[in-house]
Parts: sequence; structure tokens; C-alpha cells
Amino acid sequence: MLRKKSNKKKRIAILTGGGDCPGLNMAIKAVSQYAMNKYGWEVMGVKNALNGLLDEIKFDGDDADIIPFTPSFSFSEYVRQGGTFLGSFRKLKTKKFKDVKSDEELVEVMFPFFKKHIKELNIDGMIATGGDGTMFMLNFLCEKVKIPFVGIPKTIDNDTPGTEISIGFSSSVDACVNALDSIFWTAKGHRRAIVTQVMGRNTGHLAMHSGVASCADVILTPEIPYTLSGVIKKVKSLKTLEKRDYAVIVVAEGAGLEKGKPLPKNADYTVAEYIAKALDKAGIEARADNLGYIQRGGLPNGYDRMLAAELGVLAVDLMAEGHTAVMAGMKDGKPAKVLLKNVCKKETRGLNLSSPIVKTAKNLGIYIGEKIKK
Repeated sequence: MLRKKSNKKKRIAILTGGGDCPGLNMAIKAVSQYAMNKYGWEVMGVKNALNGLLDEIKFDGDDADIIPFTPSFSFSEYVRQGGTFLGSFRKLKTKKFKDVKSDEELVEVMFPFFKKHIKELNIDGMIATGGDGTMFMLNFLCEKVKIPFVGIPKTIDNDTPGTEISIGFSSSVDACVNALDSIFWTAKGHRRAIVTQVMGRNTGHLAMHSGVASCADVILTPEIPYTLSGVIKKVKSLKTLEKRDYAVIVVAEGAGLEKGKPLPKNADYTVAEYIAKALDKAGIEARADNLGYIQRGGLPNGYDRMLAAELGVLAVDLMAEGHTAVMAGMKDGKPAKVLLKNVCKKETRGLNLSSPIVKTAKNLGIYIGEKIKK
């Protein structure tokens, strides 16, 4: 059963919204332990993202919606796990909001339920991990109910505006590199090109970083148009230049078709399959592969654990200092306060074509696309 709130103590809630990724459990630990030990606050974990605050709240049993953290709560096993032990959902489970058309309308209809439970739980502030969508919704709701909100960026796509890196990205790069190293040996053993698709709906950070790190021959991203002839030319050149008849190709799921054309909405094939088919037609034996959720569900590496700990501590300090509508991000390699108005109103952070990683890919001779004349 939930403890009654002490009149002298501030009580905050933490939840993990959006898709899961490695490192979230360390963020939960950092926020909770630091808030309790440094400021003497009460902390509760809200399970299943916003879903835990919209339906009638269950306080007991394995399916309880709330976890009241205490100084004696042990996070030691959780920080060594992937995902989030609080659970996360991209969508709302309740059927109350199934006909809502937009995020703006959704936060309006959610507000009465959210307000009721914030009052019921005596919550004085909220910290949440998420992308720009999660932070937009929660900041709006917290602003209306008049409690402070601080966000912590997490996404393997690394596309949250206002921060140089988000929790989960580094671990996901490691997972992709490990998979691509295994794929390399199959490509070599069967003397074929293997086109591997990684996540990255609108941005190519994951494809570019994992592609360079795994010595891929071709890397295709949403930011740089490519041509099938360019891909084919690069793969064929390997036989002449390096005396090998196999190749590793990395494509972001949002790379689309050649010359910047998007993948049709009703397409029954992936970008990787589209590339592999073109290679087959050109006389190059090819196969398509899709790494899927292996990219998101792995263990957090050392960097993501440290990043999550630093951002979690900063998030608590920001709230203690009286800030709201802010995000704990990274600037110039250091934790820094970011105004949410500079996060939620901007497009996702795309791959900088002048960045060191893109320049490195070019300098290594990797085919990453080409500018198409309009």
C-alpha cells in the first residue's frame, strides 16, 4: 500500500515513456536515490508510462501501477538489465482515447484523469525519460496541473533536439556492430552482399555510427539521397580493388528508395530488400537482413550507464532549483539544462552532414550516397 505523504517532504514521480532502450534502469536509480539521499524527497515509480496514471490505480500485487521507492530499495540487479523495469508503452492501453486523432487533442482529453491521480498520489513534481513526444505530452499535463516537469532524453535513434546524445544510443551502436561483425563472416563465407537494415525512421545516426565502426562498404541514411547505380558500382569495385566478392551494407529503415524517394506506405518490402533486389538484378548475389529489436533490448554499456546517471542527477538538481519545462541534456560533452521549448517545437535532430563521423565515412571510401541535381 502506498505510504501517506509526509507534510514536510516533497514527493516526485518518475516514469519511462516511449520505446524502451538500454540504460533506463540506471536513470531510474539515479533519480530515485539522489532525490532521496540528497534532498530527502519521497520518490515513486509509475509503471507502464502514462498508462499508470490514467486508469484506476492499483497499489498492491505484481500488477501494481506504483512502486514507492525507499532508501533501502535495491537497484543492483535492475541496472544490469536491458529495457526498463517500470515498463513503457508507446500507446495508451485504455480504450477511452482510441478515437483521438492528434497529440494535441489527446493531452486535452487525458488531463482530467491525469489531474485526478496526481492529486490522489500527492505528487509535487515529475521526471520522465522519453523523446520529444513524451516530453511534450507530460510537460503540457504537468503545466496544467501546476507541478514542475523535467525530462531526460532517451532514444536509440539519437534524434532528440537539444542534446548531443541520448540514453540508449551508445549501447545500440554496440549491438549493431556486434551483429554486423557476425554478418560479415556469413557474407564472406557465401561470397555475397548482405544488406542489413537498422532502426532510424527519420535519421541516420545509428546507421552511420555502426556502419563506420563495423567497416561497412555502403551506408545509406535518410539525410543523404543515393542511387542504385552508386551502390552497385561500389560493390563491384571491391572485386577489383580488394580482390573480394562480398560486401556489408548498412541501411537505416528510413533511407527510402533511390534519389530521395520515400518507401511507399503500402510497400510489402523493406529498404534492405529493395537494395538487395537491385544488386541481384545487377548480377551480385545479395540477401537482406533486419536487426529488429535486438538493437533496443540489449544490456546497457558502460557509457550509457554513466550518461543515465549524470542526466538523472542533473534532472533532480534542476527540479530542486525550481526549474520546470526543461530537459537534462548534453552540450559540449557536459550535462546541461535545455529548455523544452527548444526541444518539442523543433524537428528531430538529423545527421549533420558536416560532422566528423560523416567526413570519416567519406574519407574511408564508404559509399554514403550522393547529391542529386533537381
